[in-house]
Amino acid sequence: MIVTQDVKPTLKKKCFLTTCFIILIFASFLIGLSMNVSRQTTTQFFLKLAQAPLVERLLNDSQINTTINTIPIVRHPQSRTPFENFVCDKTSINRFPVSSTTPSTDSFDIYRKTTLEKYCNMVPIPRRNYIKPKTYTEDEVVFVIFTSSKFFHTRATATRDTWLSRITNYYFLSATSYPYLPVTVIAGAGEDKLSNMKKLFYGLQIIYQQQMNLSISQRQKWFYIAGCDTLIFPHHLLKRLDGLDYTKPIRVGGHWGTCDCLGPNGTKIPGEFPSGGAGFFFSMKLLEIMQPHLTNYVENVWPRGDVASDVALACLAEQLGVRLTKQVGFWAHAPAFTLAENGRERFHREPEPNDFHYVGPDEMYALDEFYVNQHMDRLINDENWDELIRVTRRFVSSHYELLRKKRRECTLPVIGEEVKLPTG
Repeated sequence: MIVTQDVKPTLKKKCFLTTCFIILIFASFLIGLSMNVSRQTTTQFFLKLAQAPLVERLLNDSQINTTINTIPIVRHPQSRTPFENFVCDKTSINRFPVSSTTPSTDSFDIYRKTTLEKYCNMVPIPRRNYIKPKTYTEDEVVFVIFTSSKFFHTRATATRDTWLSRITNYYFLSATSYPYLPVTVIAGAGEDKLSNMKKLFYGLQIIYQQQMNLSISQRQKWFYIAGCDTLIFPHHLLKRLDGLDYTKPIRVGGHWGTCDCLGPNGTKIPGEFPSGGAGFFFSMKLLEIMQPHLTNYVENVWPRGDVASDVALACLAEQLGVRLTKQVGFWAHAPAFTLAENGRERFHREPEPNDFHYVGPDEMYALDEFYVNQHMDRLINDENWDELIRVTRRFVSSHYELLRKKRRECTLPVIGEEVKLPTG
């Protein structure tokens, strides 16, 4: 004869004990609030309760085929070990096993070891406490990038494929059109180093006219000038505009130097210019008041053989009475040179760099990958899920947009002959 065990009394006992446990937790929480007990202390109390024999019996009792749903304890970000840096801490080289019979040096762990790992002991690595820019968003800035046709397949494409793929408003200024880059053509400017003068001054006139064709609500508020070998981190860079008013004539930069600018009647006035390599901002209001002077300045005022377009634009601003607003985090060289030139203490004093200049195409891809992972690590440590989701969605969308561009522009190599067994 088969004897069936009556499970109802045991289930009732378990439900009663579970209810008592929940009431006890809730009561302790209320007591903690009334006594102004810290969240961390309350969490530790919950953890001790979770280790009690009563709960252990409730959760481990395997005699009854019943599932008990438990609520995970959420710890404060500061109370736990920081999330590992994906590139620098997780150094195992088999995180993503090769899924092909033909190994590739492009696989993440091999690439991390050969290329990305060097930055771990070179650049600052903040692990948490990311704060978003407070005043302006990325789509309120126009990124203006001067380039040359000889760089279309190298520096300009690397820029487009990395940080610029996640930017809303940007211009490439060149004298040559190209179907796979959105080039704004500055006719007759040339493609040598001297051409940057006309590209910048005439290009700003074109951009200004396009802005005036938009409604006021659609116009951008700031403009950022840089070259096609500058890697930019907008989530850091935009913080340098916090608290500034774009309706006033303002220019913002760093890595600055001094210069002598032409004043009235052939006189010279002292000026300060931000490095064009590191890049610099100017407000819509400054563009507005510079616009009537751009052509005359490049054609009749600035010496024709002088290639320093960043100094020329700074001198025009100085002539109009607009001084430089200096900010931190602008670097005019790549990380290795920056570290050697400035030393670790100075380089790491500002943990959030705005950019690096003189970055070749291969390093552009590597540094962008490194800093995207660093940013995601910080957001995970902060448990800032809303921002992490926003960043991830934008990255995924830009990735597939880039794949569509690549599909149109790339010509695949010719396929060879089929490999056959030897006859004999």
